[in-house]
Amino acid sequence: MRLFIWKDLIVILRDRSEIMVLLLMPFILIGILGFALGGILGGDSSEIDVQVALVAEDNTEEGTAQFLQELEEIELPDELHEEIAETARTLNPAKLLKEFLENEDLKEIVTVEEMKASEASRMLEAGELDAVLTLPEGFTYTSLQAMIWNEEISADVIVTLSENGSLYANIFADLIEGFVEVLNLESAIASAAGPEAAREGEPAETGGVIPIAQNEPVNSMQYYSIGMAVMFVLYVAGTIASKAYVEKHEQVYNRIILSGTHPAKYLSGKWMTGTLFSFLQMGILFTLSAFIFRTFSLDSINFWTGMVFITFVLALCIGSLTSLLTSISIRFESDAVSSIFSGGVVTLFAFAGGSFFPLAGMPQVIVEAGNWTPNGIAMTAYLLWLQGFEWTVLLPSLNRLLLLSAVLLAASVIIFPRRRSVTS
Repeated sequence: MRLFIWKDLIVILRDRSEIMVLLLMPFILIGILGFALGGILGGDSSEIDVQVALVAEDNTEEGTAQFLQELEEIELPDELHEEIAETARTLNPAKLLKEFLENEDLKEIVTVEEMKASEASRMLEAGELDAVLTLPEGFTYTSLQAMIWNEEISADVIVTLSENGSLYANIFADLIEGFVEVLNLESAIASAAGPEAAREGEPAETGGVIPIAQNEPVNSMQYYSIGMAVMFVLYVAGTIASKAYVEKHEQVYNRIILSGTHPAKYLSGKWMTGTLFSFLQMGILFTLSAFIFRTFSLDSINFWTGMVFITFVLALCIGSLTSLLTSISIRFESDAVSSIFSGGVVTLFAFAGGSFFPLAGMPQVIVEAGNWTPNGIAMTAYLLWLQGFEWTVLLPSLNRLLLLSAVLLAASVIIFPRRRSVTS
């Protein structure tokens, strides 16, 4: 077994092009992507400046007066009637939105200026604005109808983005959409609790940041160190499988079997080689990234223990994937599958697994697919560990990796030929 593993490692290490792909290329991409996108994932908003115009076509006082006038025509107990009227006078949807836009955190990335519709339209077409936020006529009235009576009517604001709008303008649109959703949710809760709750309750604070862990958020260098590592570790499986095909084509495999070696021992050697090489590859990438890019802390034994364990579980899965591709290559005497895997499937796995960018906002089918790729599962585990989550939170991802590893290994054993075949 040790001879098989040593042989495979020597063959790979002698192939400089493979070493370039497996070690040098991911390290270069970590540096490029980490520095280029440093201000996005790391929470650095100093370079983000979204120019927004606020156009108020609605008259708040008229909207409130219209609602109160209609309230007078409804037969209600005097006490309840007065409570609803007081709630309507207190609620000011337009004011809530403006307070949200004036939040200190939001003001760091969004500059809002109130102006007329004609001027806003002109500046938007000229490219001087990223977005125009419009409070349409009747906004206050329809909002009060929806918030107090819980009626299913549209009280949305209008966000118009520039034709050449940046990514940040779309982020602003998402922020406004989130504000409206939160406001609708709070209105539904207040409606269920009754008007007294709406009158007595303090307005909820909006626009803050809700941390998912006590640690600092994952920065771009950390994200892409993990993303590129879990992507390029997949190439290990394709590389070893392609070498196995060469051995089969050049009769090396047949001579090994003729020497009395059981086929299962040969396959086990490929599994061990895939596991060991992928573990070493990940270890080298993470270590270099920590020393050169200062990506990870070097003084936490607990942190590195977790990283080593996650890497080991991922390496087991890559070893099983190596066995499967090797079995297919030997069984069908073709390297087409390993070539297709390295040439296209790895890229698809990387996309679905989140190696290129976070999958928030992507279609659910892509997210679910990524949750069953080795790199996607491992990426989730690494990111959770970086954010300071306990082992109990990581266990589902690690168990899924082990399950996937067992399935791939079982499939490789079933496919692998039991006896020597003749190659012309």
